[in-house]
Amino acid sequence: MVELTATHRVGLHRYTFPPTENNSKVLLDLSHILSFGWGLGSRFEGGAIISLSLNQIKGVGEYRGGWNNDGPYRVYFCSQFNVNATEQATWWNHRIDKNMTSCVGTSGDKVGAILTFDTIKNPVIISRVGISFISADQACNNAENEIPDWDFDLVKQKAVDAWDNELGQIRIESNDKNLAKIFYSGLYRTLIIPSDRTGENPAWKSIDKYGKLVPYYEDFYTLWDTFRTTNPLFTLFQSQRAVDITRSLIDIYENIGYMPDGRSGSWNGITQGGSNADMIIAETYLKKIDINGKIDWNIAYEALLKDAEVDPWEQGLFQGRLYLTDYKKYGYIPSPYDRNIGYINCPSSRTLEYSANDYSISLVAKELGKINDYIKYKNRATSWENLWCPNITYDGVEGFIIPRFVNGSFDTEWASDDNNLVTSTYSFYESTSWEYSLDIPFDVKRLIQLSGGPKRFENRLDKTFADKTFLGGYYNIGNEPSFFHACLYHFIGKQYKSVEVIRTILKTKFGIGQDGIPGNDDSGAMGSWYAFNVIGIYPLAGTDIYLINSPCFDKVTIYLSISPLKTFTIIAHNLTDINIYVQNVKINDKEWTKTWFRHKDISEGAVMELQMGSEPSKFWGVNGEYEDNKEIEDKIIPPSMSDYMDK
Repeated sequence: MVELTATHRVGLHRYTFPPTENNSKVLLDLSHILSFGWGLGSRFEGGAIISLSLNQIKGVGEYRGGWNNDGPYRVYFCSQFNVNATEQATWWNHRIDKNMTSCVGTSGDKVGAILTFDTIKNPVIISRVGISFISADQACNNAENEIPDWDFDLVKQKAVDAWDNELGQIRIESNDKNLAKIFYSGLYRTLIIPSDRTGENPAWKSIDKYGKLVPYYEDFYTLWDTFRTTNPLFTLFQSQRAVDITRSLIDIYENIGYMPDGRSGSWNGITQGGSNADMIIAETYLKKIDINGKIDWNIAYEALLKDAEVDPWEQGLFQGRLYLTDYKKYGYIPSPYDRNIGYINCPSSRTLEYSANDYSISLVAKELGKINDYIKYKNRATSWENLWCPNITYDGVEGFIIPRFVNGSFDTEWASDDNNLVTSTYSFYESTSWEYSLDIPFDVKRLIQLSGGPKRFENRLDKTFADKTFLGGYYNIGNEPSFFHACLYHFIGKQYKSVEVIRTILKTKFGIGQDGIPGNDDSGAMGSWYAFNVIGIYPLAGTDIYLINSPCFDKVTIYLSISPLKTFTIIAHNLTDINIYVQNVKINDKEWTKTWFRHKDISEGAVMELQMGSEPSKFWGVNGEYEDNKEIEDKIIPPSMSDYMDK
C-alpha cells in the first residue's frame, strides 16, 4: 500500500509491504513522465543520480514543457528514508549496477536508482522527498526543515489543517451538502496553481526594500484562463496571495522584459490572446488591496506601458502582444488572406482582448493622474468596434465581430459560409464569432447600441442561451470567452433573466463525479466561475466592479482580511429552491438599488442582505420595458467604458 502526503516543498511517502515478503524494492525513475492531455505533459531531456547511499538518493532531472513550448528546466530532488536499505543500485536503460553510486542519462534514456529493504524486519518504509529548482542540497534542506521527523500522520493532519484554513476563508451556511461539496471542491482547485516558488527561482534573486525576498510565482496556465474569475476571487478571500502574484508579475517584467501570460519552468509562454497580466495589475490597483504598500506602482505602470507600446515581434507568441504594430496602425489586427494560417494567430480575438487590456490600463492611468494616458488608452480600447460588421445577419441577429483584411474590407465570404459564425474558430481563440461578438464586458452599453438597441440585444441573448446544453457554438460555459455572457441581461435592466440562466447552468452543468462539464478546470477557472455564482456575485475583470446575481447559500462569510479582521457577509433571506429572485438589497443597512457594487463598498467590511422571492421583482433591478431614462439607468445598470468613472 502506498500513502502520500506533503508539505510545501516536500512529499512524504509511506510504503506498507506484505510482512511475509522480503527484499522489497523502491524504484526511482527519473525519466517517467505523466501526460495530462491538452499538451500539458513534459518530456525528459536528461538527468542524473548525483549520489546514492542506503538511506538517501540525490539527483536531478531536466525536462521540457509541452504545451507552452518553453525551454528546459531542472528539478533537483533528495529522497531520504527512515531506515537503511540492505542493497543499493543505479540503473540506466536495461543495465543495473550495484557498484555505482551515480549515473547520467540523456534524452531517450531510462535512468534511476533502486533500494532494497528488509521488509520482514521493517514492513513500513517512509521516505521524505524534497524538491528544489536550485540544487540537490537545497532539496535536502527543504526535506529536513519542513519534515524534521518521520511522523506521517502528523504531517497528513497538518496538510488537512492547512487546507481547512485556506478554504475556511469563505464560510457558507447551507443544508445542501452536495452544493457545499461542489463549492469547496471548486475553491480548492483555484488554489493549486500558480505555484508559490519564493526562494526557488533559479534565474535570479530579488530583494525588496525591506530586505525580504520578492514573491516568485510559477505555473501560470494561463492568465488568459484565470484573469476573468480566479484572480478576482483571490482579491476577495486571498488578498495577500493576489498582491504577491502581482508583485511576482512585476518582478518577472523587471528581469525578463515582459510580464507573462503563461509561464512555467522559468520561461514565459504562450500568449493565447491579450497581455492579461495587465488585467491582474489593474484590478489589484483599483481595488486598493496592497494595504502594506509593497508594490512599486511606478514600475507596475511601466510594465503596463511596455505591453501596450512595445511590439515583441518574433517573441509575440510567448510574451507581450503579437501583431501590436498592426493593432496600433490599423485599429485592429488584419486577418491573412490565406485562411489556412489564421487560427494560431487569432487576429480577431486578439483585437478584442487588446482593447480590454487598454481599457484597464486607462483606468489605472486615470487613478494615477495621468490624464493624457487615460484618454489615449480609453480611445484605443474602442478598437474592437473596427471588427464589428453590421451587415452580417445570422439566425435573425444582425452585426458580428468578423475577420477584416488589411485593405479595410471584411471577410464576408467566410462569415456567410455555412454556419461559420457558430461553428468555426477561425480567427478566434477557442470560441466562435457568435461568442466573441458578446465578449465585450467592459463596453456593453456600446455593444447594445451596435446590436440595434436593448430589445434586439435581449433577443440576441435569448438565442444565445436557447441551447440548454450550454456547450454549443452560441454559448459554451466550458470556455472562458463565454464566462460573462450570462450576466449581460443586467445591462438591459433584466437582472432576473441573468439569474435564470445562471441557475440553470449551475444545476445542469456542475455536479459530483461524472455529472459536470467535460474537459478540464483550466487552472481553477471553472471552479472560480462556479464559486462566484453560487455566492451570488460576479466580477467585471480588470475593474473594481461586481454584479449582484442570486446566492445559492443562506449565508456566506468572506474573510477579506484576518488582521485586522474584515468580513463581507452575504445573507439571503427567505431563500428556497423556488425563491431565487432578488426582491431588494441592502448593503450595511442602506437600500441598494443598483445591480452592482464596487470593491470599495465592501472593502472595510460589509453585510449585504437580499430578500428573495418566487417571482422577479417589479421594482429592484428592473428598467421597465427598455426605458431610456438616464436617472433610472444610473440607479440600476452597471457602468460601461464611456461612463465608468462617472458612476
